[in-house]
Amino acid sequence: MRDVVAWIVFVVVQIPFIPLAIFGIALSLYTQTIVSKRLGVSGTAANVAAERMLMDRFGLRADRASGQLLRTLPNVSMIGGWLILFPWYLRYKISGKNAGFPALSTSGKETVANMMPDRTVAIDRIIQKSSEQVEQFVSLGAGYDTRCYGSLKNSRLQFFELDQAATQRLKRVSLQKAGIDASHVHFVEVDFSVDNWIEGLRKSNYDPSKPALFLWEGVTLYLSEDAVRETLRAIKSVAAPGSILVSDFYARRFVTGEYSSRGHTITKAAGMSDEELGFGLDFSQDYAGVFASFLAGENLVAGDTYFMGAKTKKGVFMVVAEIKL
Repeated sequence: MRDVVAWIVFVVVQIPFIPLAIFGIALSLYTQTIVSKRLGVSGTAANVAAERMLMDRFGLRADRASGQLLRTLPNVSMIGGWLILFPWYLRYKISGKNAGFPALSTSGKETVANMMPDRTVAIDRIIQKSSEQVEQFVSLGAGYDTRCYGSLKNSRLQFFELDQAATQRLKRVSLQKAGIDASHVHFVEVDFSVDNWIEGLRKSNYDPSKPALFLWEGVTLYLSEDAVRETLRAIKSVAAPGSILVSDFYARRFVTGEYSSRGHTITKAAGMSDEELGFGLDFSQDYAGVFASFLAGENLVAGDTYFMGAKTKKGVFMVVAEIKL
């Protein structure tokens, strides 16, 4: 009965909210793209942070820090986001269940619409399983990720976040405004396309003799294949035995926008943020073999892997993987 009531309320509220939702989309796009460009920071990173906050609000994943941080970021519109999603949130609060977006998918039946929540949870599973086996946590291209400020903070890990100088400076200021303690995190400002990030990591108290968990999330699709392979080699060169890499790789069809209209939208949004999409693997056939062959080319093997969309008609559009270093 609660489900029926929730959907009735949703429809009644959603209809008059349509003009407000359109305004919310415009406002969100403006802050994510135009404001991000003015600040010289990543617009897609802000989008990821917003989705993490929604996961917390919709009961999918506890992450209080994401909401605290988001409220202080100038390239995120909280008003715009809620104008878009308030009817959905109201439906969720009445029924206590998730439907549509945001939601988590059944394994193998993931869709591009819920790509970020599914990716986040898959990565969380690997981190949770592996964090007790390592002594250091290194986030490459950390953006506005808040994993270092949640449950992991109370572990014995040493934390390192690497990203562009403008993004890191904005994040550090915003963390302070939000009242989030970041004293346990080593921030390393680096331009991955120019700087020697390994040298920067070493100077920040990273110990290459201790096993580490490297997190490289939502980055590979913005790079060339050569850059992806070069980064894998660099990570391996500075990783002690027992270290692992957690990363995501995308289907070529997704990168080119052929997989779905949502994928095409993501491609266009990336272009608006001066973040063109680049590297993808051919997952149209024998996706597991293709991925294993790609890793073997760098003398790497995968542990736990999550091939998103494997049980759908369109097939795999991405994989989240634990890579043993």
